[in-house]
Amino acid sequence: MSSVQFSKTKLEKVIQRIQDLRILVLGDLMLDQFIYGKVSRISPEAPVPVVQVTHETAFPGGAANVARNLADFGVKAGVCGVLGKDAAGEQLAKLLKKSKIDTKGLFIETRFSTIIKTRVIARQQQLVRVDHEEKLKFRPTEMEQIKTFLRKELKNYQAVIVEDYGKGFLQQEIFSELVKIAAEEEKIVTVDPNPSNPLNFSGATAVKPNRAEALAYAGMGVTRRRRMWMRRGRFYRRGGRCLIC
Repeated sequence: MSSVQFSKTKLEKVIQRIQDLRILVLGDLMLDQFIYGKVSRISPEAPVPVVQVTHETAFPGGAANVARNLADFGVKAGVCGVLGKDAAGEQLAKLLKKSKIDTKGLFIETRFSTIIKTRVIARQQQLVRVDHEEKLKFRPTEMEQIKTFLRKELKNYQAVIVEDYGKGFLQQEIFSELVKIAAEEEKIVTVDPNPSNPLNFSGATAVKPNRAEALAYAGMGVTRRRRMWMRRGRFYRRGGRCLIC
């Protein structure tokens, strides 16, 4: 399969065009934290480096990072997802607002802790990543709040990007409601799926798994021969489904 080539002029035109769009990003929201420091010795408690912290930063992560990237290109972006009623959730909401991202679709839940991924970096190298996360489980009233938001707000967007990181936000009931409303409103829906959360994506405009995810969805392991075919851009057929790798 031949790759698409973009000249600088064409790319600039594309970026100019997307700045007129309003795009909603729906999915698992996270806070990406980065702790930077210096290493000068090994801990006497265990054979691990001791990091003397010099500074810390934080950015929107997961689906929130997709919204941030769109906003950086001038797209009028919005988010729909769940945060915990905690310091990390407050920080993430502030970061989104700072990037001029519409946060009407943020739902704050006291039963849920905001997902945090913390990376410790020293000497231009990531030493460790620490994840704070729990899988989200909706109550019927919480599910209905999200569906009500989609019914009310989807008309204000041209497209929806669904980002599933397998943390529990994207459930079949939410997705089915989304594509139903999108069909009525003639909106584009694209999906970045997660094989750990197999859903029926019927009604989506496009589903974009990477190669490993596509094989996982088709129930096919990545053998040595298939890796070779993947490099050549072969088609896989499985149970009537055709995947382009």
